[in-house]
Amino acid sequence: MPPIDYYSTQGWGAETMPLRHRQIVAGRLLATTVTELAGGRGGDPVEVLDVGCGDGSFLAHLAGLVGDVPVRWVGIDYSPDQLAAASRLPYEFHRCDLDQGIPLPDASLDVVHAAEVIEHLYDPDRLLEECARVLRPGGHLLVTTPNLQAWYNRLLFLAGVQPIFYETSSRSTEVGAGPLRRLKKGTLPVGHLRLFNRTALVDLMRREGFEPTIVRGARFHEIPAALTWLEALICHRSSLASILVIQAVRH
Repeated sequence: MPPIDYYSTQGWGAETMPLRHRQIVAGRLLATTVTELAGGRGGDPVEVLDVGCGDGSFLAHLAGLVGDVPVRWVGIDYSPDQLAAASRLPYEFHRCDLDQGIPLPDASLDVVHAAEVIEHLYDPDRLLEECARVLRPGGHLLVTTPNLQAWYNRLLFLAGVQPIFYETSSRSTEVGAGPLRRLKKGTLPVGHLRLFNRTALVDLMRREGFEPTIVRGARFHEIPAALTWLEALICHRSSLASILVIQAVRH
């Protein structure tokens, strides 16, 4: 079964969204990594792939952070609409179905970024396997994904309410939402198939040949305004944060 292009079916992507906190956290980590790698290259470019690149805005953000460092920027995505928008940028883009693999040669990259992708895949193991394949030994992978055990999900579970991010219906986000149902009106599922806590994501990365080196938390942009102070405080503890941000090195 081919993946669903949510950008097309739900009308997303009409305009570039502001950077999320997870992108800010990931950008800082990746900019440091890319700059350090470039220091030992003698002018050869660092090769960076953004998996699920969308309209390329994150690659453009990252390019701005690293400045004049020589980099080959590559993006892959399934959405034709998003790739059409990305074509305005002077980078390399490819369309692909991740369940079929990454259309790049073995050991051809230094850094891979996969943000909010792994939770949408039937076979997350294959994604990490493919990331390991296209990375050179010692290459870096950075993954971000919603945290099944975010602080509020732990409370919702005890209250008998389905956790945020978890979807049991392909047609309605109100299924299982209990008293949160009124907040879900007008929203649609986004295709979350696999959700991770910190332990599960670390275990999977190690199983596929990576050693996590940095684990961070990031804030969720849809937290009610009255709770943003608490969200900002708690996200410093990654196991309770809304979004997991994990950087790892390929063995």
